[in-house]
Amino acid sequence: MYSATSSGRRFMPASQPVGTAVVVIACVLGGTGSVFDLPRASRWGPSLEPRVPHFDIQMADTDAARPDIRSAAEHLANIRRVFNPAIADLATVFGVSRQAIYKWIGGESTPEDDRMGRIHALSLAADAFRKAGVARASSLLKMKAFEGRSLLDLVADGQLSPEHTQALIAEAQAMDAAYSRSDLARSKAAPSDDWRAELSIPGSSEG
Repeated sequence: MYSATSSGRRFMPASQPVGTAVVVIACVLGGTGSVFDLPRASRWGPSLEPRVPHFDIQMADTDAARPDIRSAAEHLANIRRVFNPAIADLATVFGVSRQAIYKWIGGESTPEDDRMGRIHALSLAADAFRKAGVARASSLLKMKAFEGRSLLDLVADGQLSPEHTQALIAEAQAMDAAYSRSDLARSKAAPSDDWRAELSIPGSSEG
Protein backbone atom coordinates (compact mmCIF):
# COMPACT_ATOMS: atom_id res chain seq x y z
CA MET A 1 0.00 0.00 0.00
CA TYR A 2 1.29 3.51 -0.86
CA SER A 3 0.67 6.92 0.70
CA ALA A 4 1.19 10.27 -1.01
CA THR A 5 3.87 12.61 0.38
CA SER A 6 5.45 15.85 -0.78
CA SER A 7 8.38 13.89 -2.10
CA GLY A 8 6.36 11.34 -3.94
CA ARG A 9 5.13 7.94 -3.03
CA ARG A 10 6.20 6.15 0.12
CA PHE A 11 5.68 2.48 0.76
CA MET A 12 3.70 1.65 3.90
CA PRO A 13 3.06 -1.91 5.01
CA ALA A 14 -0.57 -2.82 4.64
CA SER A 15 -0.75 -4.39 8.10
CA GLN A 16 0.10 -1.18 10.01
CA PRO A 17 -3.03 0.92 9.33
CA VAL A 18 -5.23 -2.15 9.66
CA GLY A 19 -3.70 -3.06 13.03
CA THR A 20 -3.99 0.53 14.23
CA ALA A 21 -7.63 0.69 13.21
CA VAL A 22 -8.39 -2.54 15.08
CA VAL A 23 -6.86 -1.19 18.29
CA VAL A 24 -8.71 2.13 17.97
CA ILE A 25 -12.05 0.42 17.36
CA ALA A 26 -11.48 -1.96 20.26
CA CYS A 27 -10.75 0.96 22.58
CA VAL A 28 -13.88 2.79 21.49
CA LEU A 29 -16.13 -0.23 21.86
CA GLY A 30 -14.55 -1.79 24.91
CA GLY A 31 -13.60 1.30 26.88
CA THR A 32 -10.58 1.71 29.06
CA GLY A 33 -11.51 -1.38 31.05
CA SER A 34 -10.96 -3.76 28.13
CA VAL A 35 -8.26 -6.37 28.37
CA PHE A 36 -6.06 -7.05 25.35
CA ASP A 37 -3.74 -9.96 24.80
CA LEU A 38 -0.67 -8.01 23.72
CA PRO A 39 2.56 -9.79 22.86
CA ARG A 40 4.63 -7.79 25.38
CA ALA A 41 2.09 -7.90 28.23
CA SER A 42 4.06 -10.61 30.01
CA ARG A 43 7.05 -8.26 30.21
CA TRP A 44 5.51 -5.12 31.72
CA GLY A 45 2.58 -6.78 33.52
CA PRO A 46 4.54 -7.79 36.64
CA SER A 47 5.90 -4.26 37.04
CA LEU A 48 2.37 -2.82 37.16
CA GLU A 49 0.81 -5.46 39.37
CA PRO A 50 2.21 -4.23 42.70
CA ARG A 51 0.97 -0.70 41.96
CA VAL A 52 -2.65 -1.67 41.30
CA PRO A 53 -4.64 -2.58 44.43
CA HIS A 54 -6.58 -5.83 44.28
CA PHE A 55 -10.33 -5.47 44.59
CA ASP A 56 -12.54 -8.52 44.86
CA ILE A 57 -15.70 -7.77 42.90
CA GLN A 58 -17.57 -10.59 44.61
CA MET A 59 -16.95 -8.89 47.97
CA ALA A 60 -18.07 -5.47 46.76
CA ASP A 61 -21.59 -5.74 48.17
CA THR A 62 -20.68 -7.25 51.53
CA ASP A 63 -19.88 -5.60 54.82
CA ALA A 64 -16.42 -7.17 54.75
CA ALA A 65 -15.55 -5.13 51.68
CA ARG A 66 -16.40 -1.84 53.37
CA PRO A 67 -14.20 -0.50 56.17
CA ASP A 68 -16.00 0.15 59.43
CA ILE A 69 -15.38 3.82 60.12
CA ARG A 70 -17.97 4.28 62.87
CA SER A 71 -16.85 6.18 65.94
CA ALA A 72 -16.99 4.85 69.49
CA ALA A 73 -20.14 6.90 70.08
CA GLU A 74 -21.79 5.39 67.00
CA HIS A 75 -20.84 1.86 68.02
CA LEU A 76 -22.24 2.41 71.50
CA ALA A 77 -25.45 3.84 70.05
CA ASN A 78 -25.75 0.72 67.90
CA ILE A 79 -25.17 -1.55 70.91
CA ARG A 80 -27.76 0.28 72.99
CA ARG A 81 -30.30 0.28 70.16
CA VAL A 82 -30.11 -3.50 69.69
CA PHE A 83 -29.23 -4.89 73.13
CA ASN A 84 -30.40 -2.07 75.40
CA PRO A 85 -27.83 -2.84 78.11
CA ALA A 86 -27.66 -0.95 81.39
CA ILE A 87 -24.93 1.66 81.57
CA ALA A 88 -23.63 -0.11 84.68
CA ASP A 89 -23.26 -3.35 82.67
CA LEU A 90 -21.31 -1.56 79.95
CA ALA A 91 -19.07 0.00 82.57
CA THR A 92 -18.35 -3.42 84.06
CA VAL A 93 -17.70 -5.05 80.70
CA PHE A 94 -15.31 -2.34 79.54
CA GLY A 95 -13.70 -1.86 82.93
CA VAL A 96 -14.46 1.84 83.33
CA SER A 97 -16.77 4.06 85.33
CA ARG A 98 -20.29 4.95 84.27
CA GLN A 99 -19.11 8.52 83.79
CA ALA A 100 -16.59 7.28 81.21
CA ILE A 101 -19.36 5.46 79.33
CA TYR A 102 -21.45 8.63 79.23
CA LYS A 103 -18.48 10.59 77.92
CA TRP A 104 -17.92 8.02 75.16
CA ILE A 105 -21.61 8.14 74.24
CA GLY A 106 -21.52 11.95 74.11
CA GLY A 107 -18.29 12.00 72.10
CA GLU A 108 -16.49 13.92 74.84
CA SER A 109 -13.71 11.35 75.00
CA THR A 110 -12.60 8.22 73.18
CA PRO A 111 -11.74 4.80 74.62
CA GLU A 112 -8.28 3.26 74.54
CA ASP A 113 -7.46 0.80 71.77
CA ASP A 114 -8.12 -2.35 73.81
CA ARG A 115 -11.50 -1.10 74.99
CA MET A 116 -12.34 0.14 71.49
CA GLY A 117 -11.70 -3.38 70.22
CA ARG A 118 -14.24 -4.81 72.67
CA ILE A 119 -16.77 -2.10 71.79
CA HIS A 120 -16.30 -2.88 68.11
CA ALA A 121 -16.80 -6.62 68.70
CA LEU A 122 -20.06 -6.08 70.58
CA SER A 123 -21.26 -3.62 67.93
CA LEU A 124 -20.64 -6.21 65.21
CA ALA A 125 -22.67 -8.69 67.24
CA ALA A 126 -25.45 -6.11 67.39
CA ASP A 127 -25.25 -5.76 63.60
CA ALA A 128 -25.63 -9.52 63.19
CA PHE A 129 -28.63 -9.69 65.56
CA ARG A 130 -30.35 -6.84 63.76
CA LYS A 131 -29.80 -8.35 60.31
CA ALA A 132 -31.06 -11.74 61.53
CA GLY A 133 -34.23 -10.06 62.79
CA VAL A 134 -33.84 -11.50 66.29
CA ALA A 135 -36.43 -10.11 68.68
CA ARG A 136 -35.72 -9.58 72.37
CA ALA A 137 -31.97 -9.48 71.81
CA SER A 138 -31.57 -7.76 75.16
CA SER A 139 -32.77 -10.89 76.97
CA LEU A 140 -29.94 -12.90 75.39
CA LEU A 141 -27.15 -10.58 76.43
CA LYS A 142 -26.62 -12.25 79.82
CA MET A 143 -27.61 -15.80 78.87
CA LYS A 144 -24.92 -18.21 80.11
CA ALA A 145 -24.81 -20.08 76.81
CA PHE A 146 -21.06 -20.58 76.46
CA GLU A 147 -19.82 -22.91 79.19
CA GLY A 148 -21.26 -20.71 81.89
CA ARG A 149 -20.33 -17.47 80.17
CA SER A 150 -22.57 -14.91 78.51
CA LEU A 151 -22.08 -12.65 75.55
CA LEU A 152 -21.08 -9.86 77.92
CA ASP A 153 -18.60 -12.15 79.70
CA LEU A 154 -16.94 -12.97 76.38
CA VAL A 155 -16.74 -9.28 75.50
CA ALA A 156 -15.17 -8.47 78.87
CA ASP A 157 -12.52 -11.15 78.26
CA GLY A 158 -11.91 -9.96 74.70
CA GLN A 159 -12.93 -13.37 73.36
CA LEU A 160 -16.19 -12.64 71.54
CA SER A 161 -16.05 -14.07 68.02
CA PRO A 162 -18.51 -14.19 65.10
CA GLU A 163 -18.97 -17.91 65.84
CA HIS A 164 -20.28 -17.10 69.32
CA THR A 165 -22.65 -14.53 67.87
CA GLN A 166 -24.00 -16.87 65.21
CA ALA A 167 -24.48 -19.67 67.74
CA LEU A 168 -26.55 -17.38 69.97
CA ILE A 169 -28.57 -16.14 67.00
CA ALA A 170 -29.32 -19.74 66.02
CA GLU A 171 -30.42 -20.47 69.59
CA ALA A 172 -32.66 -17.39 69.60
CA GLN A 173 -34.24 -18.40 66.29
CA ALA A 174 -34.87 -21.91 67.61
CA MET A 175 -36.53 -20.47 70.72
CA ASP A 176 -38.73 -18.21 68.58
CA ALA A 177 -39.71 -21.16 66.39
CA ALA A 178 -40.60 -23.25 69.45
CA TYR A 179 -42.70 -20.41 70.83
CA SER A 180 -44.53 -20.06 67.51
CA ARG A 181 -45.43 -23.78 67.62
CA SER A 182 -46.66 -23.60 71.21
CA ASP A 183 -50.21 -22.99 72.43
CA LEU A 184 -49.07 -19.76 74.04
CA ALA A 185 -48.53 -18.16 70.65
CA ARG A 186 -52.08 -19.10 69.58
CA SER A 187 -53.76 -18.01 72.80
CA LYS A 188 -55.97 -14.96 72.36
CA ALA A 189 -57.64 -14.86 75.77
CA ALA A 190 -58.62 -11.38 76.84
CA PRO A 191 -57.20 -9.99 80.09
CA SER A 192 -59.47 -10.52 83.08
CA ASP A 193 -60.58 -7.92 85.62
CA ASP A 194 -61.66 -10.53 88.20
CA TRP A 195 -58.91 -9.40 90.54
CA ARG A 196 -60.91 -6.21 91.15
CA ALA A 197 -63.78 -8.09 92.87
CA GLU A 198 -64.34 -7.86 96.63
CA LEU A 199 -63.59 -11.54 97.11
CA SER A 200 -60.06 -11.09 95.81
CA ILE A 201 -59.21 -8.57 98.50
CA PRO A 202 -60.46 -9.67 101.94
CA GLY A 203 -61.68 -6.83 104.05
CA SER A 204 -62.08 -4.46 101.11
CA SER A 205 -64.69 -1.73 101.42
CA GLU A 206 -65.34 -1.44 97.69
CA GLY A 207 -68.97 -0.68 97.01
